[in-house]
Amino acid sequence: MKFVKLSQEELQKIAGFYKEVMSTAYEGLFFREGKVIGEGIMQVVQENDDFTIKAAKIIQARGWAEEIEMEKSKAIAKGGIEVKEDTDHPTCHRLRGMLAIVYEEGTGNIVDVTEEKCQSMGDEECVFDISVKF
Repeated sequence: MKFVKLSQEELQKIAGFYKEVMSTAYEGLFFREGKVIGEGIMQVVQENDDFTIKAAKIIQARGWAEEIEMEKSKAIAKGGIEVKEDTDHPTCHRLRGMLAIVYEEGTGNIVDVTEEKCQSMGDEECVFDISVKF
């Protein structure tokens, strides 16, 4: 599998472009992109692996977050590549999408992932609530 690297600045410029064109609808697009990336992550995770540990290592290794800890009903990340200073709303839409697929495939449940705290809003860390839909 081949990979491409983008800088945080480049990702923020891309997000700004999409926001100009699509308003807040770009957030859903980035969430869906994250789900596609999450599917690739879960292809690497083996059936007997603890999916939270293995997926967290892959997310870090690919540069999506400097640190990430995944628990049963939440994930905590620091140093995410999508973090943008001084915003009034969460910005880690791709990471939220990745987490959705990782938890869905890891647990067999459909989940809802909400970013409760975000470093972009001045919080110390990004906190994602993972709740089972059904």
